[in-house]
Amino acid sequence: MKPVEVSLEQVLLARENRAGRQQRLLAQYGLPLVSFTMNMAGPVKDTPLSRFAFQAGVAALTKRLGGPVSCCLTEAVTGCEALLVYDRPAQALKDVCMELESTEVGRLYDLDVLDAAGEKLSRPEMRRCLVCGGPVAACSRSRAHGLKAICTETTRRLAEFACTTLGNLAADALREEAALSPKPGLVDARTNGAHTDMDLLLMLRSAETLRPWFCRMVRLGLDGAAPLQLQSAGRQAEAEMLQATDGVNTHKGALYALSLLLAAMGRHLSGAQESIFSLAAADAAALAPPVGTHGSQVRRRYGRPGAREEAMDGFPSLQALLQATRSQPPLGVLLWSMAHLSDSNLLYRGGEAGLAFAQNEAERILRLPPAQWEAELTALDAEMTRRNLSPGGSADLLALTLFFRSLDFWTELSV
Repeated sequence: MKPVEVSLEQVLLARENRAGRQQRLLAQYGLPLVSFTMNMAGPVKDTPLSRFAFQAGVAALTKRLGGPVSCCLTEAVTGCEALLVYDRPAQALKDVCMELESTEVGRLYDLDVLDAAGEKLSRPEMRRCLVCGGPVAACSRSRAHGLKAICTETTRRLAEFACTTLGNLAADALREEAALSPKPGLVDARTNGAHTDMDLLLMLRSAETLRPWFCRMVRLGLDGAAPLQLQSAGRQAEAEMLQATDGVNTHKGALYALSLLLAAMGRHLSGAQESIFSLAAADAAALAPPVGTHGSQVRRRYGRPGAREEAMDGFPSLQALLQATRSQPPLGVLLWSMAHLSDSNLLYRGGEAGLAFAQNEAERILRLPPAQWEAELTALDAEMTRRNLSPGGSADLLALTLFFRSLDFWTELSV
């Protein structure tokens, strides 16, 4: 998205059109509504970062208030707008809006609530200045801060929100994947699977150790870091992970994939026109292949592509998984991945026979009614543990899928 400067006349016309839409919705439904816009100073009202924050704000409203009776969304060069009609008391809507506006990024949210009669509910206290935190009216009257300072602070808050949101969702996806049960051959809330050196608490500790690094990867992407800088940060993250786990490789594969994807998301939010998968593929291709890893050994022994080839091709397995399992619960996602992925971890532990066994069993269970999955997966867990088989690549793909599902509010993230 290329930023476009708009005129005062365009802004005033957009405001007039919004007021007309508000009146039509009030007349049609006779219910209170929330009018949501972004406070973007200066001539540029619509950027990738502001859209991300706006879409996350709409998702936050929906999470707190439920689905609206009516939702009217507008995305234009004059800024994003949402008109949300709710069958709830206007004051209850205002309380939730005030809560959202109290966050750091919420200072950039303009959430007005109109009651059924069209009267706008007043704010109990004046908003604070974006730059200094003082009374906004006093700073505005005295022009205490120039436009450049306001725009700089706006961009800082939007960028920080994107980094924190994406990084936290990535870490949360690792935690959700770890706790999902039953997972054959994998650590979950019930057993350690085929892993004698891991348990659920270790996996959760590993995810928390990586959380700030995931935020860092988005920042590097936003700042246009070179692939070698991403690799350096990834190695530091891996070192901290191994220190936290006493040398146990808990999330190396997931760290590699998420680092590339998070940096690509940062690049996309900074204005890059390519898709996130294409951006990640370019970074992966710019780095030399790793040596001495299980994936490299499997590639040499069996000629099967590994994590690096998957990344350089734009994560085709992940994209196929996201398309094929849109309505599947997480266990269904795992089964689909096990049935279709040439899992390098299974190849390393059990060779072609081990991979074929896991794929055939996953495909068999996937054909059964979902009500039978838990019992079948529990039995398969015991057998795969006995055979020392662990579908670690499928676990990584599951975590990536859970991460992308948590970003369903971000419409620019087309999959």
